[in-house]
Amino acid sequence: MRGRAVAILFAAAVVAGCSGSGQTPEQRTVEDHERGYRFVLPPGWRTFGWEARSSSGSLLTIDVHSLIGADAKFVAGLPQSVVPQLEAWTLYYFSVVDKPVSRGTTVGGASALEVVYPTRIRAQDPPSRAEYWVVRNGSLLYILRATYPGGRADADGPAVRDLLASWKFLEATAPGAKPIGTTPPPRS
Repeated sequence: MRGRAVAILFAAAVVAGCSGSGQTPEQRTVEDHERGYRFVLPPGWRTFGWEARSSSGSLLTIDVHSLIGADAKFVAGLPQSVVPQLEAWTLYYFSVVDKPVSRGTTVGGASALEVVYPTRIRAQDPPSRAEYWVVRNGSLLYILRATYPGGRADADGPAVRDLLASWKFLEATAPGAKPIGTTPPPRS
């Protein structure tokens, strides 16, 4: 009897994981109506709260910040006005080994700033990078941060790019946004 109950629970979990979207469990659409976005999770990646993680430990963190009541000079200077904060976050976790490279791009059809910091976790580790995409959608500022274990940036970077290419903005229902401060994001 116990084995049958386990089999029924397992079958129900499989059906629930595969139903609805027509996508495989390895590639599925993630929607966050509260924070206002949708994307397709790359095969082999999982989500944990506001993070997407590869099986090799690469991480994409999604921070959403409200611009309501933010300093007018800061808002007028976006996306460049947030770059000092990106640098502070990067220096908190990594050794930056070269100058960052930035360029204009798009995320979800909106203009975005991409900033890439060449990094190492420790001096003896293979090179890596911390990548940021800063994009404004209405009164919300989205800061997407991809970090990779040493030597994994070139292997997992294309999956992050695919995720970003699938990004769509939704109307945020009740964004759990937080003000931008000087405190680094939680250590991943």
